[in-house]
Amino acid sequence: MDDLLSSAPCGLFSFTDDGSLIAVNETLLEVLGYARDELLGHHVELLLSLASRMFYETHFFPMIRMHGKAQEFSLSLRAKTGESVPVLINAVRKARPGGVVNHCAFMLVRERAKYEDELLKAKWAAEEALLSNEELTRAKQELEQQTRELDQKLRMLERRNQQLTRMSTILAHDLREPARKLSMFACLFTREDREGLSLTGQRSLDRIKAVSMKMEQLVTALHELVTLDVSDEPVEEVDLLEVVGNARQRVSEAAMTGSVTLRCAPLPMVQGRRRQLMMLFYELLDNAVKFRKPDTHPQIDIECQLIQDNSFRVMKDKYRYTDFARIVVADNGMGFDNRYSEYVFEVLRKLDANTPGLGMGLAVCHKVVENHGGSISVEAELDVGTRFTILLPLRQQ
Repeated sequence: MDDLLSSAPCGLFSFTDDGSLIAVNETLLEVLGYARDELLGHHVELLLSLASRMFYETHFFPMIRMHGKAQEFSLSLRAKTGESVPVLINAVRKARPGGVVNHCAFMLVRERAKYEDELLKAKWAAEEALLSNEELTRAKQELEQQTRELDQKLRMLERRNQQLTRMSTILAHDLREPARKLSMFACLFTREDREGLSLTGQRSLDRIKAVSMKMEQLVTALHELVTLDVSDEPVEEVDLLEVVGNARQRVSEAAMTGSVTLRCAPLPMVQGRRRQLMMLFYELLDNAVKFRKPDTHPQIDIECQLIQDNSFRVMKDKYRYTDFARIVVADNGMGFDNRYSEYVFEVLRKLDANTPGLGMGLAVCHKVVENHGGSISVEAELDVGTRFTILLPLRQQ
């Protein structure tokens, strides 16, 4: 090492890939208090504090080997006296006959912490001075708006990632078309063709028709659920009482039991997506009818009250109270064990495989409510009924 590098105002050292030190300059020796022969030939970790040795093994040296260099790493060197010496270090990897050498240069940063403290104090002083400034007030309002938007996006993404991971695998393999063709070819069998089959063959053909039809329904339902996240349906003023009335009519027309007894309190106007809100109440009413008790006429009660609730759902220690409609939909159906109150909202989850439906209805309800910045929960009791509680904001933020 020539005189210029040896006396440079920065510490220099070089080591091989096995960690052996092969060169150090005078600046390093002066800073750390070593003699040259106490370092050369020894492992480079002799220069490092305990914490920096771990960082060297897991980050610093792997970075040099992978990228051929490392820049502006903060490490602590260990002086001969045991003192920790904070430095900022750069490294470069160079080939040489017989192997490669890793060259490192460091600068002392003893005053850095003090400067950072001074900068932080200056920042805090400036922030306090600006608290009464009008521009700061506007900036705070913009930040609050961005925080609310971020909270909504995080809330949606948490649910979306769970569902899309499960559904994309199915939808990505074009299940709809194979299921449609399977059903179509099964239906091409004429009565004569069917009579030519054995009893086992006829049963298998019926099973193929039923399974292919269910598969097509399942793909359609999954696709419908996915589109709730990507729909460009506009937000508008929606009369919830009208939505419930339409849902009741559809359910009554489809129910084998005829009419459905529905007692509904006055419901407010909300800002939302009309089609999704209609899906929400249809699925809730349909759920009450599907899971009615045998020989019992389905009865549904809907209550509503306006409350103030925190619009932040994910971000902790953030509060902004706004107007919500708290809607309770209760039925006199079969109910279920309340320990499954979270499970029932998951996609394709059914408490009893022999019950009607695909296990998508309550997942759709959860998705619609989440898309509107609200929440839904359920309480149930076996042979008594089910009680859904929905929180919907009156205005979309």
